[in-house]
Amino acid sequence: MHHRLHHHVLKPLAVALAALLGLAVATSVAAAGTESAEAEILAMDKNGDGVLTAAEHGVGARTMFVTMDGNQDGRVTAAEMDTYQTKRTVRDAAKEKPSAEKIRMVDTDGDGALSAEEHRTASQKMFITMDADGDGTLSKAELATGHAKMLLKKPAK
Repeated sequence: MHHRLHHHVLKPLAVALAALLGLAVATSVAAAGTESAEAEILAMDKNGDGVLTAAEHGVGARTMFVTMDGNQDGRVTAAEMDTYQTKRTVRDAAKEKPSAEKIRMVDTDGDGALSAEEHRTASQKMFITMDADGDGTLSKAELATGHAKMLLKKPAK
């Protein structure tokens, strides 16, 4: 019960925090979402079991942060995140929220950049939110659904 309460309290914040991660994004759960989720699992699933643990997700997020930090100053700017996103092949960045908006949602110190700690915290909360069945792992379906909900722009009205 405590886990569910914790999950419920963190969910709204985690949805916003998840947007900054720049992981593979699903344009639809059935099509591109599944391909993106499979690519993500292959990249981070170190034991090859087809699901991501919190530890595997955390290592993947740290690797992503270091890669995004083009000048290796310990901070990721919107420009660095944009550059990183253009190099990814499993993304549809045009459908995602802008990098500056992703950073702004989790920029706890208000400096306009993403620190390693801000990224780590957001990654942990994202994992909790995407783990819909609460089993401590992320399946391809959870990744595809979670990214589609968290990272895509809202449709124009």
